[in-house]
Amino acid sequence: MFRLIVFGTTSLEYYNQVDSIGSGPTPTQYQVLPEGGALDQYGSQQKHPGVVEYTKSLRLRAATPTELTNLYLGLLQLRGKRDKLYRRVIGSGLIHWKWARLVEVSAKRDYEQAKFQVIQDVELRFESAELFWHGDQTGWNLDSGYFLDDGLYLDAGMSFDLTTNPFTITLGSVSDMGRAPTRSIRIAIYAGDTPMSNLVITRTDGESLQYAGVIPAGGALSIDTGLMQVTMGGADAYVDLILSPVADLAAWFTLQPGDNEIAVDYTGGGTGKGIIFNLSEAWY
Repeated sequence: MFRLIVFGTTSLEYYNQVDSIGSGPTPTQYQVLPEGGALDQYGSQQKHPGVVEYTKSLRLRAATPTELTNLYLGLLQLRGKRDKLYRRVIGSGLIHWKWARLVEVSAKRDYEQAKFQVIQDVELRFESAELFWHGDQTGWNLDSGYFLDDGLYLDAGMSFDLTTNPFTITLGSVSDMGRAPTRSIRIAIYAGDTPMSNLVITRTDGESLQYAGVIPAGGALSIDTGLMQVTMGGADAYVDLILSPVADLAAWFTLQPGDNEIAVDYTGGGTGKGIIFNLSEAWY
């Protein structure tokens, strides 16, 4: 369970807080059979909600009517904005976030509120297209837009020198209750002092990413599975990416809770070759 606490830089912690903490509706698709019954067209797949809606009811309280009006107008100015929505997990105190849009600010002025002039009940409605909440993040830098109290670790990127070919990596994540698969991963591959080609990154029993182009000496390839972008030295290189047949087009590469065995295969010798995984924990 959790409480919504911040949107962007605006605190949502006021009086009489009521938060919606449900999962949102999961898509279903059935084919009705002529003889009765129906066929579940998703089979045994676990489906996840599309757009998830969150509502938060709260009571604004101020010292003066003018201050109350300013608090309310400040919320109205956020309507339609897309920003980070933060939650605090009840019990553990962990802070998670996801991208969301404030789609509606709803309020009614009744006799009680008009009589006291310094209180106003408000309901905020957010929509998010992200499946999971982000937790602790590895491999971030100071210009990435995060606040220093987001619970992120400085200089904690998972970096590996590619000293053998193929090179095997075990990426571990905690598998306790509430963890979700990590689908937003930034992977950087460095060629070192000689070109690098025929790159294949494979997760055991999972997806593989293949790059059909050449990473030049001193060059770096970036694959962002969350933004679904591939760049070489800042230039688009998506055309050379090949996804495995088992890849979900909504998630090129996934890390499951627990240990993940990753194999990196490539052509090219020399020194200075390496790979870095930047990702954040995912939570339901």
